[in-house]
Amino acid sequence: MIDIASPILQWLNNHPQLAGLAIFIISAAESIAIIGTIVPGSVMMTAIGALVGASIIPFWSTLICAILGAIAGDSISYWIGYHFKSRLHQVWPFRTHPNILASGQSFFDAHGAKSVFIGRFVGPVRALVPLIAGMLGVKPLRFTLANIASALGWAPAYLLPGILLGAASVELPSEVAARVILMLVLTVLFIILCLWLIKKSFSLIQHQVNQILTDLWHNLKESRYFHIVTAVLKHHDQSKPYGQLTLGFYFILTSVTLLYLSSVVLYTGPQNIYINNVIFHLFRSLRTPAADNVMLYISFLGEKFVLLPLSLTLFAWFAWSKRMHTAWHVLGLGVLAAGGIAAAKVFIHSPRPWGIVDGNYGSPFSFPSGHTVLALMYYFALALLLIKTYEIKRYRQTIYLIAGILVTAICISRLYFGVHWLTDIIGSTLLGAALLMLIILSYNRKAEKQLHPKGFILTTILTLLMTYAISVHFTFNKFMSSYAMLEWPTYNATFDEWWLQQGNHFPLHRVNRIGLPVKIFNIQWSEDLATIKTLLLKNGWEVAPKSDWLRVMYRIAAVNSTEHLPLVSPTYLDNPPVLVLIKRVKKSNKLLVLRIWSSYLSITNSQKPVWVGSLEYAPSTYSWLFRHKRASDVALTPLLLFTTVPTRYEIKETTVTTMENKKTMIQPIILIKPKNP
Repeated sequence: MIDIASPILQWLNNHPQLAGLAIFIISAAESIAIIGTIVPGSVMMTAIGALVGASIIPFWSTLICAILGAIAGDSISYWIGYHFKSRLHQVWPFRTHPNILASGQSFFDAHGAKSVFIGRFVGPVRALVPLIAGMLGVKPLRFTLANIASALGWAPAYLLPGILLGAASVELPSEVAARVILMLVLTVLFIILCLWLIKKSFSLIQHQVNQILTDLWHNLKESRYFHIVTAVLKHHDQSKPYGQLTLGFYFILTSVTLLYLSSVVLYTGPQNIYINNVIFHLFRSLRTPAADNVMLYISFLGEKFVLLPLSLTLFAWFAWSKRMHTAWHVLGLGVLAAGGIAAAKVFIHSPRPWGIVDGNYGSPFSFPSGHTVLALMYYFALALLLIKTYEIKRYRQTIYLIAGILVTAICISRLYFGVHWLTDIIGSTLLGAALLMLIILSYNRKAEKQLHPKGFILTTILTLLMTYAISVHFTFNKFMSSYAMLEWPTYNATFDEWWLQQGNHFPLHRVNRIGLPVKIFNIQWSEDLATIKTLLLKNGWEVAPKSDWLRVMYRIAAVNSTEHLPLVSPTYLDNPPVLVLIKRVKKSNKLLVLRIWSSYLSITNSQKPVWVGSLEYAPSTYSWLFRHKRASDVALTPLLLFTTVPTRYEIKETTVTTMENKKTMIQPIILIKPKNP
């Protein structure tokens, strides 16, 4: 393969003006039946991407030509199959190698119409699937849509690795580029291996579980005392070998887990559960105004005024279409969801987290999350109704995936705004799942007329669009104001307490993204921030540059990573530093970093704010693996801050005693204040 690709790539390198035509031909040939098995498409596309990354050939024209070539190649294969149909079996090479068509047809039988899209990314059958689609008479419009959609994903996916490697080879030293390539390859192989192991494990377990459940169902049926279980868990479809036994087991397991979690929250208090505080602080540290808007739009997808009206409109539609069994269960879905949420809130009485202006809109209690319960019950109920139709049943995995993504996004939005603890979300998921399983257990006991999806989908979409638009229009600004993040409260201290580092608030520790105190602040400065910045810039400090992909590569590859800042900036009380300055150490590859935060400390009778800072060396990429090494510590002196110590400041070098890893440690700090405040 490499021997074939090398001269082509050399030619492209020497004739970049003809690259578009060549790439079109290569991607088209790679997609044509039989020819595609000879052309090393995967290697070629990655190598072409490397030429793009090295700026030898242009990006956009290359991408467009690759997409058009892929569409053309699949179209040629499709029309060959569409024209010859069953006569293909008599044409060389299929006449002498019938297994070629057999492998493509078995893939098409397994995945149906989705094969056109999926097959584009599966090497052994990539060029055969369009041929089989034409031979089996797939409608041209359906094939064309799948062909275009898959080409739009295929070309960027195959070019991107090469683009990254090409750019890296130009901009980075060879050892960095080599490490980046190796890490990318190993990461991809590891992910593939994990997915393969998971799939194989489930396949091995599934057969054994089915056999156990079938035997258990038979024993329950024959039992004198427990045959009632089979009557309760019966399924209208007699072909089900063990009725709804699995669903009943999961309902019991979910309910018991929910009761246990509720009791822990009730008696411990959510604010006293470690993981709750970790997630609470993590999401507070990630909040930005732009993300607030996006998350609020997502959160509205689980709002009760958006989802509950859907029960009424669907009840009316199912009743009108004479499907009363489904109509009553859809109405019961809303009643059970609203009742379950209200009962749980009254029973648990769990207070909401602190940190936003007003999180008590609708209810002062946070357990459970109504958004999570409603989203899980409604979106998965809609998915279950959809897959019961003959037309949509083949897409069940995609439908479940969409429902899961929606519910997960809504859960994250509630954690993001800090209106719920993590245990609230977990408990809400369990509650929603248990209530939904009750509805399903009841619904499956009786057969219903086949659902026609068009009216059902239209009613659902129109209702959700209307209720969503109304809710957003009337309450978006109110929620945005209520969910605004509160700053940490300031605390008071006298000047002597601060200068002597004595009292309840001292020493000051930096609190990280998960709410845990880490290193102490080794710089504390009473002055206006603008003055501090101006003075430090005059003393050789520089404003830290923004991260770009080159710095990211250096950090990931761990080559000279101490010359670049870490990818994620540390935080203090959920806030990033207000100022980050760097200074390069002469005759060394080390980088001094000074990060400054607001101290939330108010000094009595002082007009100057107090800022706290962390002065350290930029750590190596994987220094966190070797906690016994303190490579980021500095020999703290004022000369690290100033080339010439300013005379208008009083600078105090002192030490504080602190606990680290259950050991008492003495750590130096520097206090700075104006001589004449």
